[in-house]
Parts: sequence; C-alpha cells; structure tokens
Amino acid sequence: MLTITGGVHITRGTAGTREYLEIRADSIVTFLPRTDAYGTPRSVPATVSGLAPRRTNPVDDAPAPKAGTRAMMAGLENIDIESAYLEGDVLLSLGANQVRASRLYYDFFEDRALILDAVVHTMLADRNIPLYLRASEIRQLSPREFTATDAILTTSEFYTPHYHVGARRIELANLTPTDPAGRLKGLMTGRFRIEGGTLNIGGRPIMLLPHIRGTIDTSETALQALQVGFSRRFGAGLETKWGLFNVLGLETPDGFKANLGLDYYSERGPAFGVNAKYERDRYFGLLRSYVLSDDGIDFLGRRRERPSPRDVRGRILFRHRQYLSEDWQLTLEASYISDSGFLEEFFESEFDKSKEQETLLYLKKQRDNTALTVLVQPRVLDFVTQTEHLPDISYHVIGESLADRVSWYSENRAGVVRFRPADEDLFGIPRGGIRGGSGSSARVDTRQELTWQADLGPIRVVPFVSVRASAWDDTRTTGGLGRTFGTGGVRASLYLSRVYPSVKSTLWDLDGVRHVVKFDLVSWVSGSNRDPEDLFPFDDTVEGIDETDGVSLGVRQRWQTKRGAGDNRRTVDFLTLDTEIGLFNGAERLERTNGFTSFSRPENSITQDYINNSLIYRVNDRTALLSELNFDLNDGEVDILNIALAVERSPRLNYLFGYRLIKETESNLINFDMNYRLSEKHTLAVRERFDLDRGRTLDFTLAFIRKLPRWFGAISFSLDEAEDDFGVSFSLWPEGLPQAKLGSRRFTGIPGIPGVPRDRYR
Repeated sequence: MLTITGGVHITRGTAGTREYLEIRADSIVTFLPRTDAYGTPRSVPATVSGLAPRRTNPVDDAPAPKAGTRAMMAGLENIDIESAYLEGDVLLSLGANQVRASRLYYDFFEDRALILDAVVHTMLADRNIPLYLRASEIRQLSPREFTATDAILTTSEFYTPHYHVGARRIELANLTPTDPAGRLKGLMTGRFRIEGGTLNIGGRPIMLLPHIRGTIDTSETALQALQVGFSRRFGAGLETKWGLFNVLGLETPDGFKANLGLDYYSERGPAFGVNAKYERDRYFGLLRSYVLSDDGIDFLGRRRERPSPRDVRGRILFRHRQYLSEDWQLTLEASYISDSGFLEEFFESEFDKSKEQETLLYLKKQRDNTALTVLVQPRVLDFVTQTEHLPDISYHVIGESLADRVSWYSENRAGVVRFRPADEDLFGIPRGGIRGGSGSSARVDTRQELTWQADLGPIRVVPFVSVRASAWDDTRTTGGLGRTFGTGGVRASLYLSRVYPSVKSTLWDLDGVRHVVKFDLVSWVSGSNRDPEDLFPFDDTVEGIDETDGVSLGVRQRWQTKRGAGDNRRTVDFLTLDTEIGLFNGAERLERTNGFTSFSRPENSITQDYINNSLIYRVNDRTALLSELNFDLNDGEVDILNIALAVERSPRLNYLFGYRLIKETESNLINFDMNYRLSEKHTLAVRERFDLDRGRTLDFTLAFIRKLPRWFGAISFSLDEAEDDFGVSFSLWPEGLPQAKLGSRRFTGIPGIPGVPRDRYR
C-alpha cells in the first residue's frame, strides 16, 4: 500500500486513443499488485506520478515493479498499482468523457469503479451539447457503462438545473463505435434506462416517468416537444411529442427514428399518432399515423366549412423501399384516410405539396439501360380519383445504340386497368367529366422511338420518329378499340460561350465573367386514328395524349464568376436568365392550366401557347433576386408572375420580400418574411401575406423565440383569413434535436429560422 497527499496523477494507455485514462486527485491510497503462486506480480498497465508528494508509506512486503512499466513520481521509483482510492477534487478522464467526484475507488484490473458525490460529463456529438449524470453514488461497470442511484440526468451545466430527469436508478451506456484509429469522439449514440423517474422543472416534479429506456441521442427526457395554445379551428390545445422507443422502454434499432404524438384539442377531442423514419443498408421507409376523436367543424377555406363527417377520424401511411438481389427493387405503399377533408384540415402542408396518397406494390429489375417493372395498384380511398393497375407489367429500353448515331427507345406495357373517379373532387367536378368510372379493361401499349444524331457545324441536330400502338377491350364508346399514334420531329441544341477576364468589380463581387448560352429547339407533328375522348383517362401519358403540332424554342443563359476566398474559392452562376416560347396547333385549349413543352416526349406537352421567363440574380452570397413570368399567348394575359428579393445578413437578419400573381387561383399577393436575431437568446420571426385584390391581410404570423438552457421556447400569434382562423401558442423543444419543430402544424406555420431545427416527421 502507498499513500500520497498534495496532488497525484494516474495515467494508463496511449494519449489520444480511446484507452487513455487519466485520474487526478488531491490524495491517493494505492494498492500494489498481488503476486501469483510463483511470486510474480499481476500485470497492471497503470502509472502513478505525484504532483507534490509530502508523505509516502510503502508497505514492506510490496512486490517488485513489473518490467517495462513506467511511473514518473517525484522522489520515488517506478511502481505498478492494482487499484486506488482517491479523495479531494477527483477528476477522471477517458476520451471525451469526464467524471468529477469527491471520492473514487478504481480497480484497474476490471475497469470498475465506485464514485461518490459524482458528476459524469460527456458530449452528445450528434446534437453538439453536453450531458450530465449527477448522483450521490455512481458505479462504473466498464469504461462504457455506468449505473447511478438517487441520480439526475440533464443537459444543463448548472449544479441546480432548470430542468432534469430525477430517478431512483439510472443506467447509462456508450454505444458509439470507434473510428479506424480506435478513438471515440464523444457520446454520439448511447442508451439509458430510468427506473422510478420524474421530469422536473425548477426543481419540482411535473410528470412521472416510471420506466423509460431508449437512446440519448434522441432525447434524454423522452419528451421531444411540447406546445399549448388556442385557435378558432381547434380551441385550446395541448400537443406533445415523445421518443417512441424511449416511452416503450425499448432500445432504438440502428437507423430508426420514431416519435409518439399525444394531443388534445377542446373543440375537436383527444388525438395520438406515431411517426417514424428508418434507413438501413438494404431498405428505407417511413410511417405516419394519426387518430382523432373529433366532433368539431372543418375549416377548409372560403365557403368550405362543414361538420366532421365521423366521430373517429385518422390516417395511416406506410412507404418502404427494399433492395433485393439480382438488381430487383421492391416498393410498397399503403395509405388509409378516414375522409376527404381530414388530410387538408390536419396536415395541410402534406395535402398541398406531398406525393399522392396511394396503395401499391411495385417491383423493378433494372440493369444498365433496361428495366422490367410490375405494378399492382388498387384504389383504397374512394374520395380520390385514381387508376387501378391490376396488374400492369412494363419493359423499357433507354438509348440502345443500333448503328452509328442511331438510338432506340422502347416502352412496352400490358395489364388490366380500371378508372375510379372520386365521388367529387375539390369543387365537385369529376375528372374528365366522367361519373361512375370504367370497368376493368385489358390494355396493351407499346411506344417505339428512333433518333439519329447529326452535327451541322456547332449545332447538334437529332431527328426523331416515334410510333405508339395501343389496344383496349373496354372504352367510352362500344367494346374494344385500337389506336395508332405517330410523332415525328427534330430536336436541336447549340452551345456558345465567351470569357471576359477583364471584368472585375469589388462592388458587384465579380472576378472575371464567363457567359454561356444554350439554344434548344424541338419541333414536331403528330397524328392519331382515335380521339382521346373515345378513351377512358387511365394515364395522362398514354390515353391523355392528343394529336398536335408544336414548336418550342428556349434560350438559356448563365453568367459565371469566381467568388469566395481561400478554400472556399469557387465558380458560381451569379446570373441565370431562361426564356422559352411554346406554340401549338390542333389541340383543344385548356382554360385552367399553363402551357408546357416536354422536350423528350413532345406528345406529353400541355398545349397552351406561352412565353416563360425565369431570372435568378445572386448579387452576392447572401442576396438574391428571383423572378418568374408565364404569359399566355392564347388569351394575352399574364398567368404567373413571381418576384422576390431574398437577403441573409447572418447571423442576425434574414428576410424575403416578394410579389406573387397566380391567375388560376386568383392570388395577387405581397409576401414578407423576416427572422431577426435580437440577441444570443432572443429571435423574432414575422410572416405577412397581403391580398391586393381584397385590400387586407390574408395570412400573418408573429413569433418570439427564446433560447433557454438546452431548450428553445416560442410564443407565436397567427391569423389566417383564407381559412378564417386565428391562434396563439407556446412551444417548447430541446436544443440540437433535428426532428424538433417550431410552432405547430395546428396553430401556426412559422418560417424557418437559421439555427432553429425544424420538424422532419410531422
């Protein structure tokens, strides 16, 4: 036995690796290695050095030091130690993890320790915040495992934290894999188990957590977001989001993230939902679900208020992609929604922007430029217009070279299809004017295209011809029909460029200019022996094509320069200007859409004569001017006009000012979005939509965000004249949690704020 006072330092391993252990303390009692039956001491790779030793007391029968072990102790010979008891300002470091304690006993043979009045500190690298485990007694079971009794778990660095999880017992394990050099860079992922826990704010328990088990890279509290508020549509509301695996007491599988939403709205009822995303080497997917007991009224827009059609409403969506052997892929989708208004009322952003809700099985085998697919797609939602494929098998060949400069494209399908229109669409008008849909129809379809590439000086010219032959055993007319559709034309393109190295300007951030211009042209004629009105509209790209002639000319320009300094020096497109004109002949005009030309499949174009122009001017890396214009040549009116100025004055100010005109939806709006960072802890967010036609605010949101210790809080007010709604809410979510959200999908839609994470799953 050896006693040292006045400062001591123990080290083991190689500095910079995950095995490197350091312990410092004011005083130490060391236990020297025991010997085996032959008198040889056990190997203990620990080194002790005294910082300013005042007294030593070696035991007379201590064994000789192990050969090769170094111990640099002032005034002492090198020694080995088997275990040690330390007192006074004890600091233990292992990689990025630290333990502070008043007393500590460490067994170097077993890598076990008993730590009294201790604080374990590590970094959650994925969230870039610290994690603290405080307890009167902590036991280290291995360098990666700890247990604590009468403990608290928190991300607050204060001795008396603003919030914490208190528990009768806490188990904490570091599961982070090492890098190739064997180093740990912090607690990137780990698991915890809490028994007899409470969630405490300001030292007072507000919620019982009897048994929680999960991963701390999601949330050490299991609570991921909380919001209270009021809106006209939902009344007083409480929304909470929890780590699903944490609540269930299960370890989170690798690659999985999931949360549980528990909500209540006074005007609607209680609700809950599970949302998850997962990704592994051979598959990925998502799950979204929500169930609501609802007795309120849906506010879907002007003149579209209606009582809830059901007492229990909800949705479930599942999407999965699996990579199989032999180049096969399997895609599964399943969607159920209780009624036509649910998604628009409760998940408006998904209703407006996301992929169509479908139920399907899709198999694809793709190798090089060929693909074989099988699609089975029944319609589950009777209020959605869809075509059923029962099944549809297709084979594709893309760009197969047949001869010098000649390529072949082939698309072939066969199957059974059925058109199922909704009872009524958004405005009560059935798609294609068809009520009742079609019966099951056998369909075969083939499209063959040949292209020939020729160069006329700098101009690339590609004449093409395509023939489509299709047959159905059931159509709008009587019995079966066959159709032949042919298209012939030419595609052409020309690239021009010029460099102006002398153009330099500090004011406009220019260091030389390169001007690139691309001219592209597609012109075609087509003919068919059947009118699309004779056919059921199973697929727009098959039955929906119409014989028409057309031409489209595009001029696409890029002005490039070099910006940035040092390693960030790069070439940027500081100005892009694209102009396209499309002219068509022989097709029925469509009143509620804008023209469009498909360069690769001209027969799929939308045949409204148009001029389209888009501009992006990046004044510098933080300022951009954007515009888009679509002019309808058929009626001589502007259908779309968007102009926006986006400015980022990081880290304090970001704003966007814009004007938007969309004739089809009667939108004539001025938009303003601003995020202003008042201080390190306070941020202000404002959003305004002003309707010029009606002379009033259409949509307004004001939010004040406060950075709390390891949490964010936000108070927000919103007004939505389009849906006759207003709301006020208070939100709370942990710092560094990427799936946390600002605001509520119910009460407000606050624009994104740099540094403030947004929701990925809800």
